[in-house]
Amino acid sequence: MELRLPAPQEEAEFRRAVAAVPTDNPTFLHFHRPGMSLAEYVDVLGKQALGIDPTPGREVPSIFLFAFVGDRIVGRASIRHCLDHPLGQMTGHIGYAVLPEFRGRGHASEILRLATGHARERLHIPRVLVTCDPGNLASIRVIEKNGGVFEDERFDAETGMRKRRYWIDALAYDG
Repeated sequence: MELRLPAPQEEAEFRRAVAAVPTDNPTFLHFHRPGMSLAEYVDVLGKQALGIDPTPGREVPSIFLFAFVGDRIVGRASIRHCLDHPLGQMTGHIGYAVLPEFRGRGHASEILRLATGHARERLHIPRVLVTCDPGNLASIRVIEKNGGVFEDERFDAETGMRKRRYWIDALAYDG
């Protein structure tokens, strides 16, 4: 598996992945708008990674990468540079997701492992916060398999969001 952006010649695979995004995960493709070409989307993601935010005050700079196995997009990872945005303590540094047809094959664990390495090597984040919904047993297993140490469960009254919070020591963890 590798985490990367799709190349221009991979537009068809990008379109297939967009069509496969589950309705239960409307944020699977951060900053994507219907009808947006791959080139336009990669441009938006590049600006976001540099902190040129299309929605000022809502997010911090983040790197968004697709998880490829061979020539197929199986999932994605988003790596926030810091936790300074309003929901930072609830959303964490790393978010990951796997497209439905590829679930149950260990891809989520590998995506989180690679994203943790990326946070360590490229962003110099020594400890990454990863969160999940309390009832998401699959994500709990993925996070714990990747060295996540449970800190607490928090509730944000403003959003109605409840999250389990785990820390991964990115400096000590090599997957």
